[in-house]
Amino acid sequence: MRAALGLMVMAAIFGFLSFKHYFNNSISLVPTDETLSHRQLSSSWIRRHPERGVSSWARNNFSPLSASPDEKEVILFWHIPKSGGSTAKSIYRCMDQSIASRLKPNVSHIKDKELIAFEPYGKRGGTFVNVDMTTKSGIRRAERMGLVPSGKADILFAMDLAFAGDHLFDRQHKGRMLGLFRHPVKRLESKFYYLQKADWEKTYRPDWANMSILEWATSQNKESNIMVKNLAGVGFHDTATEVDLRVAMRTLEKRFVVGLTDEMKESIRRFNIVMNIDLTTPTNQRCMRKFFGHGNLKTNSNSHPSLEPGSPAWDVLAQDNALDIQLYEYIVQLFDQQREVINSYATIVNEIHL
Repeated sequence: MRAALGLMVMAAIFGFLSFKHYFNNSISLVPTDETLSHRQLSSSWIRRHPERGVSSWARNNFSPLSASPDEKEVILFWHIPKSGGSTAKSIYRCMDQSIASRLKPNVSHIKDKELIAFEPYGKRGGTFVNVDMTTKSGIRRAERMGLVPSGKADILFAMDLAFAGDHLFDRQHKGRMLGLFRHPVKRLESKFYYLQKADWEKTYRPDWANMSILEWATSQNKESNIMVKNLAGVGFHDTATEVDLRVAMRTLEKRFVVGLTDEMKESIRRFNIVMNIDLTTPTNQRCMRKFFGHGNLKTNSNSHPSLEPGSPAWDVLAQDNALDIQLYEYIVQLFDQQREVINSYATIVNEIHL
């Protein structure tokens, strides 16, 4: 009797453990945004789950490309260094859009206890909000002060896209994401030469002037696939994977209006449509002529030698940023594909041609 009872108890325990193992394994098959498998990110799976594969902060806090822009939406502009973000900021500063980025400490009002939108450089110097979007602590301060709900900023420029998107926006205050993108190797090449001379930048590196770009690429460059990492929520010092690449692609496809540094005029045209910029006003017409009306775009550029594809330095940077290069090639495709949907948003005041 005792032997039979013992066998029954053992069978029950074994059955419970087997069920627990099955249950745990079954739960692990349910995809999360951070651990999507290659199979789950295949084209057929994506078609059946159109919103899966998008980073959760982007899915929850930002409007999809399929939704027409709302004039109440605040813009989050991803400022990727040396990709045209400073030029875009200058254009919208000229158009007197209220900007949240970073100001020099002596004019920033950064220690004020209330948010203000003000003109630190006079009537023609642009409107700014007293926040610092370049640091996590600055973004947290803006969050505590209710930057997005306040409606004081039209456009936010941030390098740490995921952190800003997660902390400043929510389901009740959804935003719209824009960004300019450049080939990763060309961007890093520009960074190398620019920071040798830019003594006004916090990241000024005069020591780089004493080394070749190959030496810098081999021993000094710390960037690796930063676009994929930022979009997929991977740490700067961690390693990005093919799955992270697919999440980044999906997030851009569903939540981003993409622009190209090499197609600046067309990119700004699309951004103007999304932001409902009225190009019939004298001020905005003057700004467009200033930046695009004389054949040459005014940019924050720095002349330097160009790397040839296949050169040793190019190959080192390309190998370290192989996923970002794949992402950039996908962005170029998205840029072509998005033309029609962006044009469908346009009103007559957005489409004044130079």
